[in-house]
Amino acid sequence: MVRRPIHRIDGDMVKPEFDELAEEVIVSIYNNDEVVVRLLATPEDLEDLAVGHIACEGKGEIEDISVNNHEITINGSIKMRPRDDILTAACGVCTSGEIEIPLSIVDNTQRLSARIQDMMNLMREDQPKFAATGGIHAASIFDQEGKLLLTREDIGRHNAFDKAIGAAIRSGIVPKIIGLSGRIGWELVAKAIRSNVEIIIGVGAISSAAETLSRNSGITLVGFASREKPVVIGTLSRIIDKP
Repeated sequence: MVRRPIHRIDGDMVKPEFDELAEEVIVSIYNNDEVVVRLLATPEDLEDLAVGHIACEGKGEIEDISVNNHEITINGSIKMRPRDDILTAACGVCTSGEIEIPLSIVDNTQRLSARIQDMMNLMREDQPKFAATGGIHAASIFDQEGKLLLTREDIGRHNAFDKAIGAAIRSGIVPKIIGLSGRIGWELVAKAIRSNVEIIIGVGAISSAAETLSRNSGITLVGFASREKPVVIGTLSRIIDKP
């Protein structure tokens, strides 16, 4: 977060004051002195971002990692993106190269025993940057009892997803259930497939491309999860006691 001068409109009055803005910078990931990818992201939890991005994009294995300001250096066997790619905070799969569609089927081991709305409330309470700025997405990892294991925030919803998966990997947690503060789009389902996540629970709507990909991969999606009547796409047995 950064504190910047603004003008606040209050009825017929305009008042100068300072406000907290969501921080957004270019973050570069390097391997062997070459750029792997440049991301517009919130410059926090950058180790988690790098580990999660490589895992969620199926780009290889990281052996070690270091961070210097907004530059992340990773070593390992890494597949590079096209050189002219830059992923904005709104873009999860923008590329000048081919968009790779994941074809694998995820595991079917999870049986959620918690109330979905309660899980979303826990995630909402664990978003201090959103509370301060109103401009930050979040992703949370849960267990099948509904316990919140960790949350990561970022101005980009796909970055928040990467950070949460990266944090889980670095903490020795196997991520199976992820909660999202926004809609569920194709690129987030693709990331889930590559990291073998079984359930995605989102506050917002589910896109048609996400629906198709989730059915092909065996992922269960829950949309409008904060409402009393959320929608479910995919295997119901993970969510309710039904075969």
